[in-house]
Amino acid sequence: MNQHSGLSFEDNRRVRAKIVGKWLDRGAYQGIFPIGMGKVYEGTHFVTAHKSPDLDTTVASFWGWVDAFGARVGDGLHVWNLPGGPPSSQIEIEWIFKALFGNAVFTHLAKTQTILTLTGSDLMTQKGLQKKSPADPIGSIDHERDQQAVIVVDSEGAFLGDWRHFDVENVRQLIIVFGTCLRWFENALQLQLIALFAKPELSLGEAKKALGALFALKLSEFEPAREFSSKQKREVASFLTEVLGVSRGLSATFAELNLAEIDLLSAIEPLFDSKGHLVEDRPRIFAFLQTTLGQLHDQIVEARVRLEHLDIALKTKYAVFGRQLNFVTLGSEMEEIRTKMGTYPYLTVAQMREGQLLPIGIIPASLFRKNMLGTVSLRDFCNRDEMGIPAYLDVVSVIDHHKSVLSTFSPPLALIADVQSCNTLVAQAAFVVNDAHSLRGQTIDQIEKQIAEKPASPILRTLLQKKEIAEKKLPYYVHPEREFIEYLHFLYGILDDTDLLSKVSAQDVDCVVSLLNRLKSLSLGKEVEVLSLADLPRDAQFARKGAERILRNEEMYSLYRKVYSYREAEVTRNLELSAKAAPSHLFADTKEQNGCCRVGQAKLFANNIALFEKRADAIRLHWVQMAVETQKKKPEVDLHIQMISTIVSAEEVFQGGVKRHPHSDEMWIWIPSTEIGTVHLKRFLSSFQSSPGLKDNPMEVEFLGDNASTLDQIFQESFSNVPRSQRNQGIPIAVLRYRAGSLNSRKAMVSPFLPNV
Repeated sequence: MNQHSGLSFEDNRRVRAKIVGKWLDRGAYQGIFPIGMGKVYEGTHFVTAHKSPDLDTTVASFWGWVDAFGARVGDGLHVWNLPGGPPSSQIEIEWIFKALFGNAVFTHLAKTQTILTLTGSDLMTQKGLQKKSPADPIGSIDHERDQQAVIVVDSEGAFLGDWRHFDVENVRQLIIVFGTCLRWFENALQLQLIALFAKPELSLGEAKKALGALFALKLSEFEPAREFSSKQKREVASFLTEVLGVSRGLSATFAELNLAEIDLLSAIEPLFDSKGHLVEDRPRIFAFLQTTLGQLHDQIVEARVRLEHLDIALKTKYAVFGRQLNFVTLGSEMEEIRTKMGTYPYLTVAQMREGQLLPIGIIPASLFRKNMLGTVSLRDFCNRDEMGIPAYLDVVSVIDHHKSVLSTFSPPLALIADVQSCNTLVAQAAFVVNDAHSLRGQTIDQIEKQIAEKPASPILRTLLQKKEIAEKKLPYYVHPEREFIEYLHFLYGILDDTDLLSKVSAQDVDCVVSLLNRLKSLSLGKEVEVLSLADLPRDAQFARKGAERILRNEEMYSLYRKVYSYREAEVTRNLELSAKAAPSHLFADTKEQNGCCRVGQAKLFANNIALFEKRADAIRLHWVQMAVETQKKKPEVDLHIQMISTIVSAEEVFQGGVKRHPHSDEMWIWIPSTEIGTVHLKRFLSSFQSSPGLKDNPMEVEFLGDNASTLDQIFQESFSNVPRSQRNQGIPIAVLRYRAGSLNSRKAMVSPFLPNV
């Protein structure tokens, strides 16, 4: 749409609106992207999740990309990036992505770069591109005046080559040098004929001998050629053999050039009588000279013009001067593009299709003189190190609920709050946009009928807002199917990141209630309220009590029970696989943080604990082997932590019967035998003692390897006085145990206490 459609900016956006199901004034998106006052960013715009993506960041980044595409944040491509691909272990991916959008949603829509970088498809443009035919003369192109990139294509549009301003001088100079030979021959022939006819007596044999000698001259014997430099001789010889197909090169005669179609020796015969004597007929002689020399001149001029056509010029460029067909593809990365660009003013972007190389755009060299070549929106993280974002990409939009460190070229739009799920913030931003434009699929008659029924005040307030929108009769819309799908995504994202609302803020709880009411209203085609927390006091217990009420709601239970039943079975399968050291998703939720730490969290249900305890040592050994391999590849990552956390089942929370579990949760810790690894572990333990998850939490630590004495000394020096024991199982780790379900948030209870490089 950007490169070839020819659509205006607004028409382009209207097509996008049909695709994303939402047509709004661009200003409506200002709560998500800094695009006020008609701001359109140059280049590609990335919307990216964090590495090892979970459901929360997958959902948040997907809808960030959909909105960026609809708002047209940048004038280039809009790219959804999901590093490494989706979290395949989560059944929600199948239900709310693949089942809704098709199996190709991640293979065709998402890129999976672990480091953001631009490619040919991101940098190419149609601006300043001029296509020429091989039959066009090089004189018709004025690079200095037009300031355009010129590419040559054949009748089928296949790419033949570039014609740059510095190609002109070399090629034309060679043609001029060769042209001097043609002009010399023309003049020499004229002088020879005049000299012959000026003789008192002239025989046919004498004329043929003189003219034959001239036509028999080799090009190298032409007067201008004798003055050629050695370089000029090489270039003209190559031009003759490689471009014009004259096999003998400078050893060829004028006749072998096939430039003039005049048989002069035959044409001169009618001027002589039967005895071979010149007939003194001045009009006839001068008519012969005029016709013959005129034809020769015209054909030589025609030949010189022909030599300046682009097909000859391109052949000369490649065959004589050794230039290569230089282009990049859609997938060419920045380093390749920079290398190939060199001193060129532009590069052509071409694509192979059905055996033909088709030009689809150019990359101007002027791009690389700019500070910024594209922009990025971050979802569920807020730092450049997480994705290795290069300096030529500027972060313009952030929605995050973690500790944030960011430096940008211009002020970004940042939504950062202390909530448990990023999708709480994404959903609330969507509410603002949708509530100003959406009728939720209802007509004004349906809305007025509901108002007449005098519903409860929250519903009445919503209906009056919808009636106001309908009466304005603005051209904007939010399709109800789009609205329903995004709300469903947000809800599942929040449930996943909060471990079924076991760790929530008041903002998370309020958002879930709103999502549930909106989903039910959209499905019924009328405004309803299936859940309210208005009667709960907004005190320190509000979030916990609100979560309990939400989870015991029938509508909510229908959404989460199948997911958690599937997850429980999936955990069982992953435990068995990991115990056999086979690939599994048990440790999939692992992040590298602060440059030296690798922290994972495996979430188990109470029904999984018996199997875990049976296979625990084998699973721990497998984890250590993975940690050792990681540390070999990345020596700087020397503090490895794995949390084994118990989460509640769907039935437990719905029945409200969540009790304390008899087992303990665990944290495994491994470091290599290095001084800096020991320092990092000591820093972590000293700081970790103040984690809110450890308050009034009975703990014990067990050492399972031959490094037990070393780890025991570290814990004795840097951690609180907890019971310590040793059991040499050949697993060089410390296992810290604590109350099940107490240390359930890696973000809030572990990450803030990790050491930095």
